[in-house]
Amino acid sequence: SYGLFAPFVSVYMAGIGLTPTLIGVVATIGLISQVIWSVLGGVLTDKFGRRLTTLVFDFIAWVIPAFLWMIAQDYRYFIVAALFNGACRVTEGSWTLLMIEDSPEEKLIRIFSIGQISAHISGFFAPVAYFFVRRYDMVPTVRWLYGFFFACMFIKIILVYIFSKETSVGLRRMEESRGKSIAHRLWDSRRVLVTMLKSRRIMLTIAFIACFTGLRSVSDMFWPLLVTGSLGIAAENLSVFSTIKTLLMLCSYIFLVPRLNLRRFRNPVGLGLALFMAMAVCMLLMPPGAFAFVLVTVLMEGAALSLLIPFSSGLQMVNVDKEERARMLGFFYAFCMLFTSPMTTIAGVLADIDASLPFVLIFCLAAAALLITRKLWNMDQRETVTE
Repeated sequence: SYGLFAPFVSVYMAGIGLTPTLIGVVATIGLISQVIWSVLGGVLTDKFGRRLTTLVFDFIAWVIPAFLWMIAQDYRYFIVAALFNGACRVTEGSWTLLMIEDSPEEKLIRIFSIGQISAHISGFFAPVAYFFVRRYDMVPTVRWLYGFFFACMFIKIILVYIFSKETSVGLRRMEESRGKSIAHRLWDSRRVLVTMLKSRRIMLTIAFIACFTGLRSVSDMFWPLLVTGSLGIAAENLSVFSTIKTLLMLCSYIFLVPRLNLRRFRNPVGLGLALFMAMAVCMLLMPPGAFAFVLVTVLMEGAALSLLIPFSSGLQMVNVDKEERARMLGFFYAFCMLFTSPMTTIAGVLADIDASLPFVLIFCLAAAALLITRKLWNMDQRETVTE
């Protein structure tokens, strides 16, 4: 049900009275919260296990914020919700490990693709929101959608706990953490942090994920505001665009992505980033009311995300130590969020000047990620020759 309200998030916030700068500040607070939770995430996941951590922190990260978003009256509700929602970084790690930790490396791309297919099937229900927004207006409709999300997440949390089992690595890490406090485990994590800082491959991967996360955050927040504001497209059409993007991504995940090799990431990742750069240029030059051109940018973004999401997830998994994945992923997310957190506030300030200016930032982040991808690829090639 996330796909039902996701296209309307920033427009909903604006409908309640938040300015672009305030929307950017709320997003930044959420990202700072994610930094804190990211540092704790690896330790919590090792101590309590992937399965229990997912149960508890999915409730904190999604059920509580969904209720606050549903009843929101001003920016304060969104700030409190953002602080809770930051815990999604704990479950992003625990859930991912629960899903892939006992799986062979060569199947990771396919596993992530199946996960994305499952997620995007729900996007076909997005047109439902189109009819409700047209009939009941945007703000009350999104309140109901948040309420539905609240119920769905509660049920999902229970089902995942019942039908999942702890991973083999998770069981070992729980045993190693037995009798040790969270503070002790955090202090012990310093050697993991030092290992990461000394690894050029890990730091380049972090830089790549940070750029990708930053451009996605800015696009998700400010693309709807530009489309419904300066370009004059009706808000209910956001759900139509979301469905079209979902259909394209779903086809890509079914027919294209499973044929790709994680070790040959240069061309697919480069193509995805080039599409994001082209999309940003199109948004900067877009004339008002150009529905067809907006649709082209939706297709560009959908194609780019269908390539970048599974490859970025796969790269971060293969470039961290298998036994220390939980703690390394925690620091991984923290580094990424430290870089990303100012981006939405900067984009908000830019949007107050001109609604299209955040896309200059998106272009720059995509270009930086492209350079980092080239460095990672060159490093892989040198190591292959050495072997």
